Order: sequence, then C-alpha cells, then structure tokens
Amino acid sequence: MRGVAFYTGLRLALFAAVWLLLQVVTPLRGLIAIAVAIVLSGIVSFLLLDRPRDQASTGLAGLFRRIDDRIERSRVAEDFDEDGADEKTVTEPSGQADAQGEDQSVGEQQEPGGLKDRDEIAPDGPA
Repeated sequence: MRGVAFYTGLRLALFAAVWLLLQVVTPLRGLIAIAVAIVLSGIVSFLLLDRPRDQASTGLAGLFRRIDDRIERSRVAEDFDEDGADEKTVTEPSGQADAQGEDQSVGEQQEPGGLKDRDEIAPDGPA
C-alpha cells in the first residue's frame, strides 16, 4: 500500500505544480485551469511516473490476491462444514430415512404437465 500512497502523492504534487504553472504563465483561471491542469498532469505522469505506477499496481494486485485467497479459504471451510453436516444425515437409522422417503407421493417427483411413461399423443391431436 505504500506504493499506492507514494504514487498518489506524486500525482497530486504533479497536478499542483502544473496548476501553479498555469496560474503564473497563462490567463486561465477557475475550473478551466483545473481541467487543463488535470489533463496536462495526466499526460506528464503517464510519461514520467512509469516506475511508481508499476509499483502501485503490483501492491494493489497483491492486496486483491490476498483478498481472493481469504475468500477461497472461507469457501473451502464452508464446504467442509456442509460436508460434515451431510455425514450426520447419512448416519441416521435407516427406518427414519425410509419413512421420510415414503411421505413423498409419486406425483411430487414428476414435473407438472409432462408426459407419463405410456402416454402418447395421437397423430390427429387430442381425442
């Protein structure tokens, strides 16, 4: 994060220098001077601040990589917890599992409006 702070400080200093130069050398004032200073300092920083920009981007990439790793570890831990809960369900006595399966009727397992095994559509349409 030091690289990001350093690069941001350099950008702000460059902007201030360009804005001050515009105030001294040109008749531009107000928002127009700020807009021109932003554009000119952006161009100059693109040319001169290559190395600090690379350091800042490397620092930010490392930060986001650590965040992604933390999210991945959390997801894996959550999956592990869910797998542990599934094992408890599997170890139930078989009588309880069979009773739960018998509560469902055959119609609940089928999609509504679907054809049954021996249903056929007549070639001339419904009878």
